[in-house]
Amino acid sequence: MAKLPAPINTTSEQIVQWYEKKTEAPRPHLGCSELGKECKRALWYSFRWASNKKFPGRIKRLFSTGFREEARFLEELRGIGAEVHEVDPETQRQHRFTGYKGHLAGSCDAIGRGLPEAPKTWAIIEFKTHGDKSFTDLVKKKVQEAKPEHYAQLQLYMGFAELERALYLSVNKNTDELYSEWVTFDASEFEKLQAKAQLIIDADEPPLGVSTDPAWYQCKMCDHHAVCHTDQIPQKNCRTCLHSTPVEDAHWSCAQQKRLLPFEEQRLGCRSHLFIPPLINWAEPLDAGADWVKYQDRDSGLIFANVCEDTDPFDPLMPADVKVILTSAELPVSVRPMVNDPFISQVQKAYPGSRILSSKITEPVQ
Repeated sequence: MAKLPAPINTTSEQIVQWYEKKTEAPRPHLGCSELGKECKRALWYSFRWASNKKFPGRIKRLFSTGFREEARFLEELRGIGAEVHEVDPETQRQHRFTGYKGHLAGSCDAIGRGLPEAPKTWAIIEFKTHGDKSFTDLVKKKVQEAKPEHYAQLQLYMGFAELERALYLSVNKNTDELYSEWVTFDASEFEKLQAKAQLIIDADEPPLGVSTDPAWYQCKMCDHHAVCHTDQIPQKNCRTCLHSTPVEDAHWSCAQQKRLLPFEEQRLGCRSHLFIPPLINWAEPLDAGADWVKYQDRDSGLIFANVCEDTDPFDPLMPADVKVILTSAELPVSVRPMVNDPFISQVQKAYPGSRILSSKITEPVQ
């Protein structure tokens, strides 16, 4: 008898697929929970929504497991007699903190007192879940060394809340073993982190990263590896556009439209979008006009332009040596070999003055 194929669409697979279908809006701010990352370039890419990271359904479910553990931690702390507030009594929302221009922000898991080591002191409380290896490393090295991002997060929350202590409470997901550690406020570290946030928020282009080697271990695991180290073009949205700037009160301003940009609009970008030039990392920007930026491919020497969607392909102000014209909507789906297709040079020889625009050959009106 022939072997039957494995069943598909099982209950477990359906659950995983349900998680995969769930979409989440990008984080609107630079998170306190991520500022401890060493690579400023990766932080800038995240703040500018350069990559659309997609997680498998299994990983999304794992994230959900971590969130659900918080309720258990709260119950346990209250069970030992601690006074714990997971929401602000006035707003009935999570304790939220904001920093530079409102663009640095984060929410702690709880604030509490009556804890065994410090019964009278109010403290920031953060809950974390770890795999076995991560948990073992944490116990051995402590938070500051083993989890620098978590340590930075605690320092920011303590600084903004004007509290001197924080409780880091964690669990080993494999064994259910608990680990708690008290972290004290470091004013100099708080100032360094705020300066780092200011640098990232105000940067007009990507700052230097931890390495230019795509095989470097930190780069290999980074969500932005493709846009940083390969030919991949970032996502088209207002934050990757050269017209936009983060301004006060967590707003973004568009120099082209001369107005503030609502969050939902930022996710899409408009027809006037032009990429911040260093985001096209395989080409050198040479010239620019009101609605175009001229580039040269660093390897092939091909001259092309990133243009607004309503740009006249034969704008007399655009240099005549531009051979290929691509809008920001087309660039992310146009692989570099396509831009450098030999067919383009053949077209140029057969039709002097022609240009490739949106996969079509265009000729100037005589």
